[in-house]
Amino acid sequence: MPPALRATLACYLAHYVLEVLSLWRGSSGEIGLFLPVASINGAYCVAMCFALWRRWQWARVWLVMTTVISAFVLLTLLRRGIWGAQWMATLASFLRIAVAAMLFLPSVRRWFAPRRT
Repeated sequence: MPPALRATLACYLAHYVLEVLSLWRGSSGEIGLFLPVASINGAYCVAMCFALWRRWQWARVWLVMTTVISAFVLLTLLRRGIWGAQWMATLASFLRIAVAAMLFLPSVRRWFAPRRT
């Protein structure tokens, strides 16, 4: 596994941690709403990391496509001027966009290239 892909997966996991912390802070500690959302988000994150590690091409495409949602969240935070108060959500959105960009690095692209048998 190339070091760039390891860095990509580390950024993706950091994105998840920041997203969960942002949700926890925003939910005011209501465990009834926070726990299911954080659990589903965690399962999704682990599944995506596993799929990227296993070189499944659909995971790379799906991650890049769903990054559009993070870009909209980031634009909303910036447009409303609350990016400073929601700094964890802002940083999580930046990390998600960075992960999508890192998937286009040459060594990562080679990792996903079809192998000849």
